[in-house]
Amino acid sequence: MNTGQMIITMAAMILLSTVILSVNKNALNTTSSMTENKYQILGISLGTALIEEAFSKSFDAYTALNPITGEAEQADNLSDLTNYYSLGPSNLEKKRRNFNDFDDYNGFVDSASNASVDSLSSEMRNNDIAAIFKVESKVYYVDPSTDNKLKKVNYRTWHKRMDVLVTSRYLGDGLDTIKLSKIYSYFFY
Repeated sequence: MNTGQMIITMAAMILLSTVILSVNKNALNTTSSMTENKYQILGISLGTALIEEAFSKSFDAYTALNPITGEAEQADNLSDLTNYYSLGPSNLEKKRRNFNDFDDYNGFVDSASNASVDSLSSEMRNNDIAAIFKVESKVYYVDPSTDNKLKKVNYRTWHKRMDVLVTSRYLGDGLDTIKLSKIYSYFFY
């Protein structure tokens, strides 16, 4: 092999190495992006599940089903509703499964992992890498007639807003927070 052939062979080896490194870098970036998207979807699912669970409850403790009579009251006046500073679970609603109305989720904090999204279950699959998610919710009254941004007001209205925040160290290196909001309005006819 002469010097010219040796230089061409070395150039081909350098070119081949560059192509292999580029392909590997792209494969790692794709895998990283897919993993991050997976955790974002899990976080959004946890937040959405909490909102849907809260929406399955009554608007207010006053309008919730009475466990003894099985009937619910109809709120005719704003004064029938829970006061804005009392939003949250009552003393009898210490656990999530005992929540009977929407505002019981005010101040609710829970954690879940992708291996076991049921916080009541302490079992995890062996050798699973689990992302831990922290789920927090806030419920407050909003007044759409005074503010287009639907910010918190310190009086009773027929509209309650729930903000759910989902955080994890797996979401954007722990810097991202998923925030979901939904408004629950009370109407009677």
